[in-house]
Amino acid sequence: ANYLAKQGHAVTVFETLPEPGGMMRYGIPEYRLPREVLAKEIEEIRSTGVDIRTNTKVNSLDELFEDGYNAIFLAIGAHQGAKLGIEGEDSPEVMEGVSFLREISMGNKVRVGNRVAVIGGGNVAIDASRTALRLGAREVTVIYRRTRAEMPASREEVEEALHEGVRIEFLTAPTRIERKDGTVALTCTRMELGAVDASGRRRPVPIKGSEFSPDFDTVITAIGQVPEAPEQFGLPLGKGNTFQVDLDTLATIREGVFTGGEAVTGPATVIEAIAAGRQAAISMDKYLGGSGVIDETLVPPEEEVLPEIEEEEKPRVSIPSLPLCDRLNNFAEVELSLSEEAAVEEAKRCLRCDLEED
Repeated sequence: ANYLAKQGHAVTVFETLPEPGGMMRYGIPEYRLPREVLAKEIEEIRSTGVDIRTNTKVNSLDELFEDGYNAIFLAIGAHQGAKLGIEGEDSPEVMEGVSFLREISMGNKVRVGNRVAVIGGGNVAIDASRTALRLGAREVTVIYRRTRAEMPASREEVEEALHEGVRIEFLTAPTRIERKDGTVALTCTRMELGAVDASGRRRPVPIKGSEFSPDFDTVITAIGQVPEAPEQFGLPLGKGNTFQVDLDTLATIREGVFTGGEAVTGPATVIEAIAAGRQAAISMDKYLGGSGVIDETLVPPEEEVLPEIEEEEKPRVSIPSLPLCDRLNNFAEVELSLSEEAAVEEAKRCLRCDLEED
């Protein structure tokens, strides 16, 4: 929307939820992405002329074209949690990770009790575990079927979770959930790593006779997400319920319809979603008769070519963080800002490769 508006196109964003921002607003906890920062970015996009309509669900692409829209970009993300496929996962004490984070972001009260289990090894699992601590849980355990080396979650986020008191049971897989006197017994099996599977990681294999059943007040499942692709859109789907597109243009088989981000790749990062939006904007601008040139000059180029010199190796400046005693009873931002002096020192590490001769 941002890039297309800057190219002179009239852009309308339809958002199903009450506030714009998608997964950044409803899936990333506020202690990682403060709402005022996101709101500022969204207002900058609005200032380009983008019309954002919230609480509006699109059910038909045909209706959009009939209403006069010339091109459509589907940015539906991946908000539907994957199922464990085990007995008892439909119990009321079991929540799905993305839905859990969304409820918190919408300001709804969620009670998790004292003991919480989070199943999964990605960023959603880590976000859910740290959020549960902030809701008052005394003991939070992440259950992951592989080792830390295979864990897809960000290393920094895992370290922060451990620092805050989250326990991680590696090489452990849930096999059954059973309701029991207001709590749930989560039966798990110890695993060992076997041969490499299709994901490129070693497959976890159950160890016979290793079952154990700890009790929890709440179980949060976070083993992955898939897009909720409406059947009425009539677009072909691939692995993980993702849309099939031309990877160069992000165009679907239907003329004038483009899509990208997690709707195509499955769960990924914010910067990858932004890159997909930029790529799609180039294609859509061309489709609408434009040049497709959306380059932005953020810093004026310098003509000077620096001589080759021996650079002194400097370590990265550490980013300060909120003390542990100040973070677990609220959603205040954990990663703080650099001081002016520290920022200058970090900037000095730049090698200015843009000024080197080819």
